Amino acid sequence: MISNLPACLDDFISLCEDCEAIQKEVLKDIVKNAKNTEIGKKFDFKTINDVDMFRHHVAVTTWHDIAPLAKRLEEGESDLLFADKPSFFICTSGTTGKIKIIPESQDGKRLKALTGQLRIEAIGRFLPSMMKGKLLPLVNHAIEGYTEAGIPYGSASGITLITASQEVQKKVAFPMELLEIDYSKSMDYFLMRFAVTEDVRAIFGNNAGRIAQLIETAQKEADNIINDIEKGTLFGMETLPESIQTKLKKLMHPNPKLASSLRKAKQEKGHFLPDIYWPNLQVVVCWLSGSVGRYVKTLTPFLSKDILFFDVGYGATEGKFNIPLEPNNAAGVLSTYSAFYEFQESGSDDFLMAHELQNNKSYELYVTTYSGLYRYRMDDIIRVDGFVGTTPKIVFENKAGEILNISGEKVAASSLIPIVNQAVLEITKQTPYHWCVVADDEKKCYHFCIELPLETIYSKESAVQIANRLENLLKTKTFIYPIFREQKLINKLRLTLMKNGWQEALYAEHLKNGRSNAQIKLPLIYADIPKKEFIL
Repeated sequence: MISNLPACLDDFISLCEDCEAIQKEVLKDIVKNAKNTEIGKKFDFKTINDVDMFRHHVAVTTWHDIAPLAKRLEEGESDLLFADKPSFFICTSGTTGKIKIIPESQDGKRLKALTGQLRIEAIGRFLPSMMKGKLLPLVNHAIEGYTEAGIPYGSASGITLITASQEVQKKVAFPMELLEIDYSKSMDYFLMRFAVTEDVRAIFGNNAGRIAQLIETAQKEADNIINDIEKGTLFGMETLPESIQTKLKKLMHPNPKLASSLRKAKQEKGHFLPDIYWPNLQVVVCWLSGSVGRYVKTLTPFLSKDILFFDVGYGATEGKFNIPLEPNNAAGVLSTYSAFYEFQESGSDDFLMAHELQNNKSYELYVTTYSGLYRYRMDDIIRVDGFVGTTPKIVFENKAGEILNISGEKVAASSLIPIVNQAVLEITKQTPYHWCVVADDEKKCYHFCIELPLETIYSKESAVQIANRLENLLKTKTFIYPIFREQKLINKLRLTLMKNGWQEALYAEHLKNGRSNAQIKLPLIYADIPKKEFIL
């Protein structure tokens, strides 16, 4: 990695004074480290010594380009995308309906951890007593399984936590053993039963709506939680594997004094909210930008007005890309040390480096990382919101491609094609003539609109059957949808059948200058039902 990697936030801010130099050094370092890998030999990394040569040798890539090499890494090969073997793989939604697992190198792992530490340090500057208490990070199941070569794979959030420093892990307000449990309806209760007993001062969770749900769980289950604290028990623990039960029993002890205090406060105030069990709560760290940022309003009624909100930071499975420096501001300073970044303005063929960006303009992002992604198209649109030195502060705006992102799930519409086709075929014995999905932000659900072939008999019963089958398939054939459904971040889908002629009417809107239907690709995702007059 680069020689002057920041050891603290002040170091990072110093690096921001010369964005161009840092980015060029990072690119040279990534290329140098990978020069003897299969992809390094393919693109002749040994001869690359500047940005122009890199762009000349390496074309823009997508997951389609990376997948074959990633599969070979799963099987145990090494030195393909980066030196050595992956330390683990991170699960994310694929474009074919299957789970996509992205390899992570040791360097990539360390840089993500560093960015996480700098983000916490930035929050701590506003709230210096935050680290004197506990942190409540909301993460998914850490390890989902193992590849053919025995390398673990799991969720980005879970792996981030289990690979965090011992100092951070000791600050977690629940037993790390809970991360070994597959998500279940009881998980929210388990988390809150332990967290309520701790001096939680900061909550970390991407989606504010998810945090609100945990608080609602505690409110609903207050009597059970207080009884468990009093007796040193865990309601529902019998549903857990015996090995987990054994570990948790060692951590629980009767605390009648705390239980009595909580019970009395609940009776006096008429509620069981954080002001009772987390009186020192100072900050909530979550997404403040994009469509998911709107969920903050669902959380604020449960909290004191004095509590600050910090953006959790922009990033994805591929990396952590910025560091927010102040509360109530979704923008964060680009983490120039952790990847090489390129940007493209809409309608332009030119690629820009970070120091060349302009304030208040939006760009599509491409990354080159220490974990073997080279000029990788993120399908993300970011906006520049000021600078620190010559380094831009960026904020996530939206996905560039056809991506469903109601609650942060980021599901590619293309991944739904085989699922929709299967659901319709099973019920009607026909594949759909045309379909689209409306991302219904208000109702927090996917609303499918489907036109069946002419010969298909339409009925309300068949619409219900298709909807139920589609819901079941989404739960069994996708990675992220069932998790978000269990967490109630997405509600059950809706389905509307459309009259015949709907697809032709959609094409007609796009036909111009002699273009034919074959030259037009109708979108799969809409903000509202297109051509509502065709609703059956």
